Amino acid sequence: MYSREDLVGSSAATATSSPPENQAPATTEEATAAPTENVITPTPTENPFATLYDCDMKLEFVSGPLESKTTEFKVLGQDYFVEKEDKFDPGKGTSIYYQFQHYFILHSSYVNGNVLRPMEAEFIRKYLEYWGESGSQYIQGQIESLIGTEVNWVCDGQVIFNTKIDGITRLSHEASQDLWVNPDSLVQILMNKEGIESEWIGGMLPTTEPHLYVAFCGWGPASLDAGRYTYFRYVLRFIIQ
Repeated sequence: MYSREDLVGSSAATATSSPPENQAPATTEEATAAPTENVITPTPTENPFATLYDCDMKLEFVSGPLESKTTEFKVLGQDYFVEKEDKFDPGKGTSIYYQFQHYFILHSSYVNGNVLRPMEAEFIRKYLEYWGESGSQYIQGQIESLIGTEVNWVCDGQVIFNTKIDGITRLSHEASQDLWVNPDSLVQILMNKEGIESEWIGGMLPTTEPHLYVAFCGWGPASLDAGRYTYFRYVLRFIIQ
């Protein structure tokens, strides 16, 4: 398992063995023994964020209002970005992962509208906004109740991160579309808050702590012109403990 200390890095340590203060080195009749220097060389640490592709991932909510809830998904490999095909279609149980942003995209809603087949992030979406017309005040309250929730990340059967949710944001429709097209600009989009101001709910302050992001779609108001619902996108940030 990787902890915060593993991820923030540490300086190399060097230790030297020397005689105690005010004590001369041991000598013999033949020669003077030279002090022995023991250099401690740090072992290179594997970048954990580079190992998450192709992982069978499970998120375990171990505290908060969603305690005991879990979700499972297959993190798509880097080959997805070359040959997308249908690997991230709804119902496939997969996630797109962007290593340098530490960013996962999950599906919410139901497979073919079947309420018996919720997709990976549906239980979180439903908790936050119910059926999508609950109003900003309701959603803000649900967001606040989830802050501080502890979540374990399990990859291929091994716990790799213990995390805590420290921020949740619902993006405007315009920003949601931008994030889908430009996932590499996640942090900048969160900072710019483009689109209709009243559509933004929640928020998160900049952090230097090691973290992960998860995003999924939420429901918005019906758009008569488009003949469908306007969607928003939720982003959750998990600080690694």
